[in-house]
Amino acid sequence: MTLVAAAAWESDRRDVLTRAGVAGPDVSPIEEGRRSRPRARLVPDVAVASAGLVLGWVMFGPPGGVLGACVGVAAPLAVRRRALARRTAALETQLADAVGAVAAGVRSGLSTLQALATAAERTPEPMAGSIRAVVEDVTLGSSLDDALGRWVSAIPVPDVRLAAAVLRLHRGTGGGFPAVLEGLARTLRERRAALREVRSLTAQARLSGAILGLLPIGFFLFLWATSRRDMAAALGSPAGRAAVVLGVALQGVAFVWIRRLLRVDV
Repeated sequence: MTLVAAAAWESDRRDVLTRAGVAGPDVSPIEEGRRSRPRARLVPDVAVASAGLVLGWVMFGPPGGVLGACVGVAAPLAVRRRALARRTAALETQLADAVGAVAAGVRSGLSTLQALATAAERTPEPMAGSIRAVVEDVTLGSSLDDALGRWVSAIPVPDVRLAAAVLRLHRGTGGGFPAVLEGLARTLRERRAALREVRSLTAQARLSGAILGLLPIGFFLFLWATSRRDMAAALGSPAGRAAVVLGVALQGVAFVWIRRLLRVDV
């Protein structure tokens, strides 16, 4: 009976962590991500790439087909990356409010775990679900340090790592915990405000970089649609193909360079 109960407890614990998106202690975050990646995603990606290939080939011939296939492969990746960026931004924005809620709970006399549970109730998703996973993990028998470690692994955001480090440090040293958490929340809000200001100042430059990156591709497709004979003659010679390949390579390097120059880390 003891073994059955232990097995049931471990099964319930893993179910909670899986629903919350937190990896188990014996599974690395990378392996957990590979296992949880939906296999059905491959079919839509192939369908989009095939549609881009066919549409580009019909409209602009072989060069358009190659370009359409590349766009079909890159578009789903860009959409998923954008969704991940929005989720990460939401987590970073909500973290300051969550830390402030924990500080208020501790100052009112709650324990750290109770304050985390209160913060999970007062914080919107997706941060609420991640904090709730920490609370449920500790409730099911894990130590707070292990639960915080899994929280950091599940959300690889520097601010989350900083908040977890503050919580761990308090358990080892004590001290004025509410004041430290309030200072951390204030620092996180200032960091987010500075990041938004810098991004607003660089918005025009980022838009210019995107336009400069897409303009040669649009101009090439325009020439292929209006002067296909001349373009075919140019692509039919080795020098013309080499010039096109070199131009595309230089354009890609310039686009990446501009993006790196405008990347902001606060």
